[in-house]
Amino acid sequence: MDLPERATVVEMLPRDGFQRYPDFVPTEEKVEIVDALSTTGVDEIEFTSFTHPKAVPSLRDADEVAARIERREDVCYRALVPNAVGMERAIAADVDKVNALVVVSDAYREKNQGMTLAENLAEVEAIVELADGTDVEVEAGIGTSFFCPYEGRIDRERTLSVVDRVLEAGVDEVTLATTMGMADPRQVTETLRAVFDAHPDADVGLHLHDTNGMSLANTLAALQCGVDRFDASVCGLGGGTILPGELTDVGNTPTEDLVNMFQDMGIETGVDADRLLAVARDVAKRLDLGAPSHALMGGTRAQVLAATGGDTTPQQ
Repeated sequence: MDLPERATVVEMLPRDGFQRYPDFVPTEEKVEIVDALSTTGVDEIEFTSFTHPKAVPSLRDADEVAARIERREDVCYRALVPNAVGMERAIAADVDKVNALVVVSDAYREKNQGMTLAENLAEVEAIVELADGTDVEVEAGIGTSFFCPYEGRIDRERTLSVVDRVLEAGVDEVTLATTMGMADPRQVTETLRAVFDAHPDADVGLHLHDTNGMSLANTLAALQCGVDRFDASVCGLGGGTILPGELTDVGNTPTEDLVNMFQDMGIETGVDADRLLAVARDVAKRLDLGAPSHALMGGTRAQVLAATGGDTTPQQ
């Protein structure tokens, strides 16, 4: 396998996870969880969203959370911004990076943002312009890059055209999102190859959801295409906000499962797996989640060997 030696882990729980959680997580608890995540070794934390409080009431305390978290120099603190107004708030909050959301699917974007694609891209351009002259980086998170619950499978040329436009606008990174968790390894491979063929020097990441149980397989496919940056959420919390019918629980890939896979494969992340598991257990207890990941259910090599009294010495 042709795999990267290191992968960047982006923690999404405080934004994507709390956005979908049915109850409002108190501000103090949000701050405590972000600060705990900051000690795990993850490279980036998307700690909130500067969205209108009526649109995402669960994150209505974004400014206060930004003011109260303890910043560490080795962690990039980023926030989702849907438009120029959100970007202005993010700059005032001294974030390191913003996630400028763009949605490929017309149906999903209309329900989620009430915008046309042209309007959405214009907001990205405005966000990039506001970032100019600051130290804030801009990542374009590209929603429904693979599948839409209303339109079905997304043709890769549509996704590629959005990637073209945001890179032309001057974003620093792009992240393709498996928004509904319905991507498969072949589609991920074909789409990423098309992106890298068109933009070989682009910084491309993958935002992982796991509705169909294929997210770690999609991770492997992406690694083999050259992707080395992945979004995940402790305990798998998170998912789309505009869902049809009974689809109410579209979870993200658990960060602890992603890190466990990288560790077993010999891919460095800088994450302290034991510390991450401790934080995941604390989050699961706080939010009454049970054991929502394989790692929390004892699915790591170290846990199995500890239970059997086997040799836990790392093998070369």
